[in-house]
Amino acid sequence: MPMTAPQDRLLLVFVHGFRGTDTTFKDFPERLKAIATSSDVHTIVYPRYKTSGDFNVAVHNLQVWLQDQVKQQQTSMASSGQAGSVLVVLLGHSMGGLVSAEVILRQKGQDLLGTKARIIGLLAYDTPFYSLNHRFVSGTALSHMDKLNNHVSRFFTSNTSTATTSSRSVSSTAKQITWTGATSSTTTRAAAAAASTTATKKSSSGWGLLAGVVGVAAVGAAAYLAKDVITSKVNDAMDHVEFVSTLMDFEACWERMRRLSQLDDVLFRCFYIQLENHESLATDPKTFIALPPPETAHYFIPIPSRAEGEVEAHMSIFNAKKNDHYYTLGLDTMSLISEMLARHQRRSD
Repeated sequence: MPMTAPQDRLLLVFVHGFRGTDTTFKDFPERLKAIATSSDVHTIVYPRYKTSGDFNVAVHNLQVWLQDQVKQQQTSMASSGQAGSVLVVLLGHSMGGLVSAEVILRQKGQDLLGTKARIIGLLAYDTPFYSLNHRFVSGTALSHMDKLNNHVSRFFTSNTSTATTSSRSVSSTAKQITWTGATSSTTTRAAAAAASTTATKKSSSGWGLLAGVVGVAAVGAAAYLAKDVITSKVNDAMDHVEFVSTLMDFEACWERMRRLSQLDDVLFRCFYIQLENHESLATDPKTFIALPPPETAHYFIPIPSRAEGEVEAHMSIFNAKKNDHYYTLGLDTMSLISEMLARHQRRSD
């Protein structure tokens, strides 16, 4: 890895994803620092943040925190007589990659980090830039969502009168978790349809089915609101649905990738897990993320996995005991960071 310019400092910022913590990356940050040849490399992990509520709030909070971290680094450099710049690389796992991408896109042209700091790259790890793989959603993910449905259904069974009354307020709740990312009556209709027939729900597939599940959750939450006995589990689930609703807005997902691919001063790559698909008629590998179209496929790098399922592979990407390619991932990451530094130095000369 090329050295940073004599006066520059490299800051590697790790951002975890949905329901992750500041231990998500395990010893990966320290490993990168250990194999770096540059003498002035600092790593920092974004503290555990609230992965619920408005996605835009999460983006804003990371942006403000990052500005503060850069200022602290600059103060440290100034105190030691170091007059260079802070070069930032964001490394995000899962939804953390999306939050990081939005920070980069929103600060573009605004110089929010000052004249002596630059974000030179974004490395994402199993980040669903094009949303989740629909096959995965219609299978593994929905089995977990059904647990929430069963919880809500038990409430309706014993509280039919309350459910009928509270259903009138579903629209206000549903607008907060609209499937397309816009406030409309679509989710309300999905809620009514999902609540009226289980058979219809089971015969659906892919994203349409998940929309129905979200609708049922909305009805259940509204019923609990009317009864003023909201359980922490249902309330927590609703908040998290709102946070990840950005994955449901496919148009925004594609637009975000289009803008990322047009950045000429920020190097971007996304590693993603890939499992063998043993289904007899399957031709594509099993993945957690939706695979990119051909025009942006070169930004995505597969990581073979022998995990039992997409979720396990997704969660164990930084676990050396479970990811056979953990050490290769570290070397590939540093190789890309090396390229980022080289690009920045060429632009600065």
